[in-house]
Amino acid sequence: MRPAHVRIAWLALTLPFLVSADVAAPPPRSPGTDSAAPEVSSFSPQGTVKAVRQVKARFSAPMTPLGDPRGGAAPFEIRCAGKGTARWVDSRSWVFDFARDLPAGLRCDFTLRAGLRALNGRALTGRRVFSFSTGGPAIHEARPLEGNLIEEEQVFLLGLDAEADEASVLAHVSFSVKGLPEPIGARIVRGPERAMLLRNLARWERPDEPLLAIRAARPFPQGTKVSLVWGKGVTTKTGVATDQDQVIPFEVRRAFTAEFRCERENKRAKCIPVTPMELRFSAPVAWTKAREIALTGPDGKRRSPKPPGEPTPFVDDLTFEGPFPESAAFRIELPPGL
Repeated sequence: MRPAHVRIAWLALTLPFLVSADVAAPPPRSPGTDSAAPEVSSFSPQGTVKAVRQVKARFSAPMTPLGDPRGGAAPFEIRCAGKGTARWVDSRSWVFDFARDLPAGLRCDFTLRAGLRALNGRALTGRRVFSFSTGGPAIHEARPLEGNLIEEEQVFLLGLDAEADEASVLAHVSFSVKGLPEPIGARIVRGPERAMLLRNLARWERPDEPLLAIRAARPFPQGTKVSLVWGKGVTTKTGVATDQDQVIPFEVRRAFTAEFRCERENKRAKCIPVTPMELRFSAPVAWTKAREIALTGPDGKRRSPKPPGEPTPFVDDLTFEGPFPESAAFRIELPPGL
């Protein structure tokens, strides 16, 4: 057993070390007492964003008493055409809810109020102005639909999410044609032609949105791929511009052709006189026009095509029934305007 005087000496030696260790330990920090100056730690949205409905700001320190989200002062001065209401979600998070999705063509600025302080009394530092834009006018819907066959002088109806400045449309909208080194410019369709297109317009997803009718400045080559390029720089009436291209691809229909066919013993032989002769089209033709086509023989006799088996407004081919006289020459006569 260790003598009593030895135990006392050991305690005396260790006690100063234990006391010294306790004194050096740092006290625990309570929330909100960080030495860093308070600031806005996050803000959204920023940049160009469509259909904005809510703005969110997060602060690095408490701004309003916990459990009293209505007690804090409004932290931002707001410059924006969109109307809405503000609220504190918690002591650090603030949101602004717009009454409806913001349309295109708006710029909104949120500026920290002068003299704004955190709940601990410290003034806010760091970035003070936060901005976003709902962007320039974009194509929401197009007729013809993307990827469809189009005519050589096709008119395009475009449903936009905001009214576009016409001068900027002419400057920044074009048609890219495969095989052509330069794009084709656009023309705006107005007057009776536009009115006629709108009268014949089928179901439109958003009937109240701005509609723009355009066509290329010159006809497209047949059988080529074409893209409508709604370019960077098209602006709204409020002056907000698109910041990237919107591209919609199409394909131009091929040349309209008619091909004559008949049965032969071989490819160099003449038509067999007892079998039908045919005329085939590369695209459907109205029957009211196709029935005017005639097959005329050497004696001037005109043969009309056989009517389709079932009533139809369009036909892809015509049949002329035989028999025909042997060793005779015939010609196909097409009506004007086919």
